[in-house]
Amino acid sequence: MKRKKHQNKLTKIDKKDMKTAYIMLFPAIIMLTIFVIVPLVMALQKSFYDWNFYIDSVFVGFDNYRIIINTVYFQKAVANIIKFVVIIVPLMIIVSFLFANVLVNLSKKLSAAIRTMIYIPGIVSGIATSVIFIFVLDYKGGIVNQILMKLGSPRVAFLNDPFWATIAIIIPTIWLGLGGNTILMYAGLMNIPNEYYEAASVDGAGGLKKMIHITIPQLKNIFVLMCISLTAGTLQMFDIPYMLTGGGPSNSTLTPMLYLYNNYRDTSKGMGYTIAGAVLMLILITAINSIVFAVIKSDKSIEG
Repeated sequence: MKRKKHQNKLTKIDKKDMKTAYIMLFPAIIMLTIFVIVPLVMALQKSFYDWNFYIDSVFVGFDNYRIIINTVYFQKAVANIIKFVVIIVPLMIIVSFLFANVLVNLSKKLSAAIRTMIYIPGIVSGIATSVIFIFVLDYKGGIVNQILMKLGSPRVAFLNDPFWATIAIIIPTIWLGLGGNTILMYAGLMNIPNEYYEAASVDGAGGLKKMIHITIPQLKNIFVLMCISLTAGTLQMFDIPYMLTGGGPSNSTLTPMLYLYNNYRDTSKGMGYTIAGAVLMLILITAINSIVFAVIKSDKSIEG
């Protein structure tokens, strides 16, 4: 009898908790429906039409998708963004990891001061960052070219040469994200129990072995999180290429988002065409993130 009463009490408590949870979730579900699900469904519908705000829409089926997939500029933009992902994501993870390891070995006060300083770029917008780097890399008045001229070297057209323009996009992108990713990596390092390292030291393991067999496995979930967020963010890159190079020279820094933005401004092309491109990018981002999840499976910590 006592057990049945106890179970009934637990059931009542669980029902109350469920009601509270549903009430708390309801506003989020409403907002998600209004601002995510409904616009996504509308976008999918419009992508099958030769759609415009001011004229009647005409159903064209998959024509918008076929046209944009076969467009040379869109193909070039996708190739460019994959190149940026391949370069930026590993580079950001490696630099953040190394920087976080340096911070862990500093005194608390110095580490806190440096963490604050490196995080400052993270609160600056991509537009503001682009303006800063225009002053740094400009051909005529840029700081770097002024220094080169003082040293007797010729100026470099950082924003007008395909190779240097790519570098000019990568550097501010890493500069923007370094602070936040380093702090994330630093938090992961601080959560690794010291006992692991002490036991490894007793066994005669050096710094490199500790990193390979303790630090990196313990940070696996952090690496997965960074891979997903950096990949998704890079695939949606827009503001820095738009401000620094406009997608040039010779479309070497053109990104899919910049291409779609240019099409949106082109009144000769229907909105359905642009929306179809956006849907294709959504599919691409989802597919790449799914591959990352499959290749780097997120596991629970080794501890326990």
